[in-house]
Formats: sequence, structure tokens, C-alpha cells
Amino acid sequence: MAEDHPDRAADLERARLIVGEYGTVIGPAGTMSEHVALAVADGIAFGRKQGLAMALDAIARLQGEHKG
Repeated sequence: MAEDHPDRAADLERARLIVGEYGTVIGPAGTMSEHVALAVADGIAFGRKQGLAMALDAIARLQGEHKG
């Protein structure tokens, strides 16, 4: 599971909404769907982390272009 992050609760809420849309595939609410929701929340957090890293790289490249 991803480390705790201030957005973790919001990620989990979004993940539960996503999992709810696939209830017929995953099965009734319960332990399995909560595990799936946790995995989806980790995916949301991972995507945010990757997006921030990409943004920082882009900023660094732009700043390098202005110095040169």
C-alpha cells in the first residue's frame, strides 16, 4: 500500500466510487471490493506522483533553456 499522504482519504473515496461502477464485475460490497478500492487508490496516488515528477522535469528543462 502507498505511504500515507494528505490526499489518501480523497483518493480512497474516488477509488470507492470507481469500484462501485464495476460492482457487477467485482462482486458485492465487502472485503474484496475494499481491497480493489485500496489498489485503485494506490494507482491514483502513483499517477499523481508520476505527474508531479513529470511537471518538475519539465520545469527544470524550461529553466535550463532560459539560462543557456
